[in-house]
Amino acid sequence: MNSNILIVVGLVVYVVILLWDGIRRLFKNNNAETYYTANRGIGNLALLATVAMSIFSGLSYYGYPSSIYKFGVGYLSGNGGYITALMFCTIGYRLWIQGKEYGFKSPAEYLRNRYYSEGYGFFVAALLFVFIIPYIATQVISIGTGMEVSTAGMISYGVAVGVACVVIAAHTLCGGMSSVAWMDTFHFFLGYGALALVIFFVTTSNFEGGLIKGLQQAYEITKAGAHSAVLSNPGPTGTYTVVGNINNALAGAIANLFWPHIFVRCFMAKNKKNFQVMACALPIFYALCFFMLAVVGAILAPALLGPDVVNTDTVMPLLSTQFAPKFVTFISILCLCAFAISTTDSFLLIGGQLAAEDIFVHWKYLKGEKIEDKKSVRLGQVAILFLMFAMLFIVFTRPASITDNAYKLSSPFFGMIMPATILGLYWPRASKEGAWAGTVSGLLVVVVFTFFVKPPLGISAFLWGLIVNFIVMIGVSLSTKVPEEIVEKYISNVSNIITTGNSCYDIVDSTVAKVIK
Repeated sequence: MNSNILIVVGLVVYVVILLWDGIRRLFKNNNAETYYTANRGIGNLALLATVAMSIFSGLSYYGYPSSIYKFGVGYLSGNGGYITALMFCTIGYRLWIQGKEYGFKSPAEYLRNRYYSEGYGFFVAALLFVFIIPYIATQVISIGTGMEVSTAGMISYGVAVGVACVVIAAHTLCGGMSSVAWMDTFHFFLGYGALALVIFFVTTSNFEGGLIKGLQQAYEITKAGAHSAVLSNPGPTGTYTVVGNINNALAGAIANLFWPHIFVRCFMAKNKKNFQVMACALPIFYALCFFMLAVVGAILAPALLGPDVVNTDTVMPLLSTQFAPKFVTFISILCLCAFAISTTDSFLLIGGQLAAEDIFVHWKYLKGEKIEDKKSVRLGQVAILFLMFAMLFIVFTRPASITDNAYKLSSPFFGMIMPATILGLYWPRASKEGAWAGTVSGLLVVVVFTFFVKPPLGISAFLWGLIVNFIVMIGVSLSTKVPEEIVEKYISNVSNIITTGNSCYDIVDSTVAKVIK
C-alpha cells in the first residue's frame, strides 16, 4: 500500500479520537464552571501537560528549528520558560486563590473586579479576543503547510486546513476544558515522544554509530560546512547583547502567563500542590523540548540540508520526508498536530469565554437581565463557531498583512495586561485610572514602534511598551485613590490566606458565630 495512504489512514484514526473525546463530554458541560475551568479540578500531570502544550505550538515545532537554522543558536534566548514556571508559583498561585475565593474564570473578569471598572473589563476582553483570531489561524496554517509538504501534495493545503478547523472546533465546542486538558495530556506524551523519534531516526538513518555518535558526526559536518555560522550566530539581533536576549525572551516566553489561554489555567488547578509541581517540572520539560528543537535547527538541518534552504519554515518537514523512513513522516505530522492543536483548542475556548461571558452575558447583567448558566455555555459555543469561520477565512486567503502582524502583535498586545495584573496582585495603590492609562499608553507605544518608528537603543517595541506601561500606571496610580474595600479584598485577604491558610472573612464569620452562640 502507498505510504501516503497509510499516513492518511493514521490521521483519520487520530481525528476520530479527537472527535470521540469531545462528543462524549457534550452533555456534561451544562455550566460555565465545568465548561471553562473543568470544575477547577485539574491535577498535577494534567495541569503540567496542558500548560506546556498550550505554550508550545505549531509555530514552536516548525518555527524554532527554522529560526535557529536561519539566525543561529542565539535564538534560544527565546526560551524564557524557566521564568514562566516561577511566575506560576507566585503570580499564578495568587490568581488561583482569587479564583477560588471570588469565582474568577478569565483575565478580563479578574481585572474588571480588581479595578472596579466595567469599561476596563470590556476593553481587556475585546482586546484579547481580537488578537486570538489571527493567531490561532497561524497555527492551522502551519498544519496545512506541514501536511502538504509531508505528503507530497496528496493532502492539499485546502483540505488539511479545512478538516483541521472543523475537527478542532468540534472537539473544543463539545468537550470544553475537560476535553482540552485530557487531550493536552495525550498530546504531551505524543509530542515529546514523536519529536524524540524524529531526531533518532533522522540521525541514525543518515549517520553511523547510533544516536550519540551520529549527532557528533552531524555536528562536525555542520561545523566544517558553509552554514557553520549557525553554531555561533547570536540570533536575530546580530550581536550578543543583554537587551537583545531580553527582547527575544519576552516575546518568546516570559509574557506567556499573560496570554489569555495560559492565564485561565491559573484558575483550573485542583490544589496548592499543583503550583509546587509546576515550579519544579515545567522548567525541565521546557528545556527538554527546546533542546531537541535546537538539535534539529542547529545540527541536523545544516548538516543534511546545507545552507541553501530558502523557505526555512520547511526545515522540519524536509528532514522527516527526505532523510528518514517514511513512517517518520507520519510521526512528524502527529507531532505537529500535538503542538498546534493543543494551542488552538485552548485559544478557541478562551475566545468563546471572552465573547460570551465577559462581553455579552456581563453586558446583559449590567442591564438587569440574568442569563442562565446553561445558556451562557451555549453562547460560548456559538462564539467558538464564529471563531472557526473567521479562522477559515484567514487560513484560506492567507492575507500577509493579517498573519504577519498577528505574530508581531499577539504577544505584545496580550502582554500589555502584565503590569495591571502584577501590580493589581501585589500593590495596594494600583488604581483603575492607572490601569487604564498604563495599558492604553503601552499599546500605543507598541503600535508606533512596530509600524511607524524604529525602536531606539535596540529595545524591542514590546519591551518599550512594557516599560512605558509600568511607568505610566505607577505614576497615575500614585496620584489617584483606591477604595479601601479593594485593598482589603484583593490584597489583604489573599495575603492572609497565603500566610495562615484562612480567609480573613472566614475568621470574622467564625468569631461572630461564636459570640452569637
